[in-house]
Amino acid sequence: MKKILFASTALVATAGVAAAELTWSGSGRLGVVYTENASQDTVLDHRFRLTVNGVTETDGGVKFEGRIRWQADDGISGGNVNGGGATGGAGAAGFAVSTGGFRVDVGHVSDVFDSGDVVTWGGHGVGYTGFLDQAANFSGFQKVGFGNGQAASQTIKALYSISDFTVNASYTLNDTTIAGADENWQIGAGYNFGAHRIGAMYGDDKMAGKQWAIGADGSFGDFSYAALVGDNDTVNDTMFGLSGAYAVSAAGSITGFVSSGGGSGLDTSYGIGYSHSLGGGVSLAAGVGSNSAGNTQADAGVTFSF
Repeated sequence: MKKILFASTALVATAGVAAAELTWSGSGRLGVVYTENASQDTVLDHRFRLTVNGVTETDGGVKFEGRIRWQADDGISGGNVNGGGATGGAGAAGFAVSTGGFRVDVGHVSDVFDSGDVVTWGGHGVGYTGFLDQAANFSGFQKVGFGNGQAASQTIKALYSISDFTVNASYTLNDTTIAGADENWQIGAGYNFGAHRIGAMYGDDKMAGKQWAIGADGSFGDFSYAALVGDNDTVNDTMFGLSGAYAVSAAGSITGFVSSGGGSGLDTSYGIGYSHSLGGGVSLAAGVGSNSAGNTQADAGVTFSF
């Protein structure tokens, strides 16, 4: 899906500031979601996001950034099976300082496992919501991201890139609002070679225990792929995932995935989807698959970015 970010941008140049930029951007989606054996199997899905980024750079080339995001959802996750109750609001702020190949993120930011800096977690999901992907069977992992539901999490993440090599590390403070939670740390490393990348991550957390994941992704012409293997102390089986996307035209692509392993009694998850770009950041997409509980899931709808 082609993403185009456009809104209002303010540029300022003063004697004490090399450059300052304020950017508003956002995205939306609207469609229908089906889940077999749910209390209501077919619901109307919608979501709207609005993000504001502020960036400034010193005369010495050190960049400072701040970000906050507002989001409103249909309310399905809050227990309204008809999807009519709006939920959302502003998440907490995230900050970053960077220079050259070094960057530090602080506050409401992604940790190593969530960031995608060295390993692609979900790969190529299916459906307009990406309701299933190669990590569908990956349960029990500690992953903190930039989402409204994790606004209480405070993380420090450092990243350094030199040539084709990237290393990163993160530390997340104990979220006292979650029973049994504790501080956690994670490290990762990745290497790019041409159109391909390999990476590995490791972490330790009281709730998830020790966890690790190894991944690869890249492309061969019109075909893109991703693969993921992982494990943690809360499940009794190593998890595997594989996904791919093939561009059948300049505007359309087919995606598919398979995910297996994880907890006892889980079925292998799999699915296929199609996405078609209408231009201007607008795409139509649909998908169908089977989740780890053996239930069929499907969706169809439109997404747009601005």
